[in-house]
Amino acid sequence: MLIDTFMSLIPVGCLVLLLAVAGIVSILWTELKGAPYVATPRRTARRMLELAEISSEDVVYDLGSGDGRLLWLAAQEFGARAVGVEIDPIRYAWTKVLIRLKGLQGQVQVIRADLFKVDLRPASLVTVYLSRETNRLLMGKLGNELSPGTRIVSRKYTFPALNLIREDVAEELYVYLIGKA
Repeated sequence: MLIDTFMSLIPVGCLVLLLAVAGIVSILWTELKGAPYVATPRRTARRMLELAEISSEDVVYDLGSGDGRLLWLAAQEFGARAVGVEIDPIRYAWTKVLIRLKGLQGQVQVIRADLFKVDLRPASLVTVYLSRETNRLLMGKLGNELSPGTRIVSRKYTFPALNLIREDVAEELYVYLIGKA
């Protein structure tokens, strides 16, 4: 009887081990490819969008979209179209499920990709909460792909070479404008 109980626990143990390994791989993968996952509080995400003066005409690209909370806010509260870019397969899959559950398939999309390989030209507003180094590496891509008038909102880390137009010092939020032609 003890052996039967032990044998029935093996599949559960394997599942727990598999989930733990998947979680560790997910964390390491995102850290190597951009920045570790750190959730932005809903209030801060809302402030990021308000500071950028988001409108229903905007196409928002959230680079490193994590669990998708900024995407929901952009779509549900501001009527914008939102595109998340997430490399982590677990967070990507979770966001896909939530898009369906929230009925936002026509307004919110998530792409599983390296943010350096995604075409940003459709964006009118880009949001990031990455790392100092990733922001530095992203500078050229933003300058090359974004149209004049596109806004970029960064949480915590700056883009020193871009045109800062607004900031919230207390929240460490910075809004930049790609130069007008």
